[in-house]
This record gives sequence, C-alpha cells and structure tokens, in this order.
Amino acid sequence: MTRSEWSRSAVLIAVMSLCLQACAGNLARARLSDTREYVETDPIPLDSQNAGYRDYLLSLQRMIGIKWGYPCVKDEATGKCEYKPAQLVIDFGILEDGRLGYVNVKESSGMEIYDERSVRAIRDASPFPRVPPELMAKAKPGSSWVTIRVRLKYKLATTSPCGDGAACD
Repeated sequence: MTRSEWSRSAVLIAVMSLCLQACAGNLARARLSDTREYVETDPIPLDSQNAGYRDYLLSLQRMIGIKWGYPCVKDEATGKCEYKPAQLVIDFGILEDGRLGYVNVKESSGMEIYDERSVRAIRDASPFPRVPPELMAKAKPGSSWVTIRVRLKYKLATTSPCGDGAACD
C-alpha cells in the first residue's frame, strides 16, 4: 500500500467499541436454540455497574471484542469497499454453565453484513465463563439462563495512525 493510499484509508480505519448503554425496562422474548420454549426475561445491560457481576460482564465484553470485526460494505455500482457507521442491539442468553443459549438481533443496523458479523462474534466468543450466582439470581425463577443486552456501534476513525491527520512518512 502506498503512502497516499495509507493516508486515505487511515481516515477510514474502523474503531470498534462496545457501547455500553443501559437498556433497562424492556422485555425480550427469548428462545433457547435447542427448545421451542419461550420465556420472557429482563435483559441485563452489558454495561451494568452492579459490583456483584461487573467483572463478569467486562470479561464478556473482552471475549466478544476479540472476535468482533468491522466488515466493509461493497458498493454494488462501483465494487468499492466502504466502511459505514452503524449500530445495533443484540440480546443473547447465557446458560448457567456458560454455554450460549441464543442470539437475537433486537434492533438491526440496517446492514445485514454488520448484523451477521456481530452475531457471529458473540457465537464465536462462546462458551463464556460460568454465570456467577449474583447474576444468575437476576434470571426468571426456574430459568437456566440470563439474557444480556449489548449495543454495538460501528464508527469510523477520523485520525490517521500518525495521530495528527497527516500522512505517515
């Protein structure tokens, strides 16, 4: 890649972040992937600051972040690869033993490739560590999983790797 190409593409470097926005109060209709049983649960925001399970949720963020990527969207007319800003909300269920029960896109980004990449990151990050008892206590009585809600945001970096917006030498 030439310096000018690097400079131009540096502006488009993707910065991925797990946006940790509380989504309390909404009910999610969840389905375990291996059953037809539907259960309503209150999703626990991935950014919850509850001291009883904050460290557990931070470990989930790290595990998902490692698997998450920022795919390009091909312009059908030009064939050019572009990165678009987007955000989506996903609920996923973690069984008590840490296995992934289900993944459900609650609010689509509007771009299938971003939705699919985010779902795949959660699936690829699993199995997760065993759910701590403090978090399991938030599950509906008799349920064997908890629902976690995450808001994922794709956004473009506006600085170059040189830090000043200029081309790197």
